[in-house]
Amino acid sequence: MLQNMTQVFDVNRSTENPLRHSLNIFSKIIHDMEFNNPLYCFTLPGFTLVAGGLYINLNFVQTFYLEGSFDFESAALIFLITLVGTFMAFLGILLHSITGMIRYKTKSLN
Repeated sequence: MLQNMTQVFDVNRSTENPLRHSLNIFSKIIHDMEFNNPLYCFTLPGFTLVAGGLYINLNFVQTFYLEGSFDFESAALIFLITLVGTFMAFLGILLHSITGMIRYKTKSLN
């Protein structure tokens, strides 16, 4: 008795190594974040982290003055959150300015 054999090809499937393919996609996402919308991806979360860090810091200082207890680990974490937020906000502003300059230069050359 003869049996029919079929072979299925997935056209939309990548032929790359899965690790290389995922790193390639991750690189494209980072590139998109850097060049197309750095204000939304870096500056907005940075300002949010700074505001949250300052709010927690004020509550921490208030607790310290009222109760007299000081937790060094919490203070270091609050400082790190605020510092990372500051760097992210400035990074987003710088990337926005740099991409604007690059776009201006490429328009003026064409």
